[in-house]
Amino acid sequence: MYSYVINISMACGVIVILFALKKKLKDQLGFIFLGASMLKFVLFFILFYPVYKADGFISRLEFLTFFVPYMVCLVTESIILSKFLNSLDNYN
Repeated sequence: MYSYVINISMACGVIVILFALKKKLKDQLGFIFLGASMLKFVLFFILFYPVYKADGFISRLEFLTFFVPYMVCLVTESIILSKFLNSLDNYN
């Protein structure tokens, strides 16, 4: 559950940041998205990996506990960013 909350919170934060920077950094939004995705992955290694690896083994359930919400949020962010960038191109 903790993994879902963290991933959804970070995904919402990334989307808010992208919308906030849409005018100033329109051409760099894709790079900002990639950087934010990398930051999310780094946070996994800081927050979740030590707990999962504490017993010396990462079980399939532990892996899926992180990976499923991460992928769902990543796909959702990608779709939103894609539609958002397409709408910016059509606007100008």
